[in-house]
Amino acid sequence: MFCNNCNQENSSEAGFCSKCGHQFSDVQAQTPPPLTPVNISKDAQIPQNHSASSAESADALLATFVGEKYDSFYRDKWFKDSEPRLEVNNDGSSIHSFNLAGLLLGTSWLCYRKMYLVAFFIVLGINAVDLVLMHLLGMEAYSSIGQTSFFVAWAVLTGLLGNYFYFSHSVKNIKKVMSNTADPATVEQELAAKGGTSWVGAIVGSILSVLLSMGMSYLFAPEWYWLV
Repeated sequence: MFCNNCNQENSSEAGFCSKCGHQFSDVQAQTPPPLTPVNISKDAQIPQNHSASSAESADALLATFVGEKYDSFYRDKWFKDSEPRLEVNNDGSSIHSFNLAGLLLGTSWLCYRKMYLVAFFIVLGINAVDLVLMHLLGMEAYSSIGQTSFFVAWAVLTGLLGNYFYFSHSVKNIKKVMSNTADPATVEQELAAKGGTSWVGAIVGSILSVLLSMGMSYLFAPEWYWLV
């Protein structure tokens, strides 16, 4: 089934377009489109612009997934100079914004927003680079840099890219739910369940991050590290 808003091909059971978020009517869901050059050409399936209906659909889906902070914070951070969309980094606006919570809380904020996989890879990357520097620089050079400054640099990186991480996470989950569910009410329920926030996730994620860091240091850090 092709979306009559952007010509993206979707599964016959889809209730929303996986590209622009446009909601399909019952008539469109039951009636396949005629074969035309527009439907046949892949190049023509790329929308040249977004209509108000696609922007409104993306806006509603993102609001459902994010929760109460969408209107007061994330909408402006992601789409300050553009219309809402379900496309990651269409014009760069989702990258060029800063997240203070990401700076101050790091992986705890990622887990609070249920980005557990992103948090895991960031902690893994931080510790992997830290261990490599220990072995390459040696005790004196590594100690002069200071472990604190190393983690501050990563915190700044999380603050700079936090909104991009969350936008990408939101879009991925929305498209996954829409591709598996045709009923709009069920889509709304699943998005609300998958999105939002979790204090339990933040606490457990923080504890696991510390344990992962300690475990990697115990296994791979040089002997002098424990004497510093």
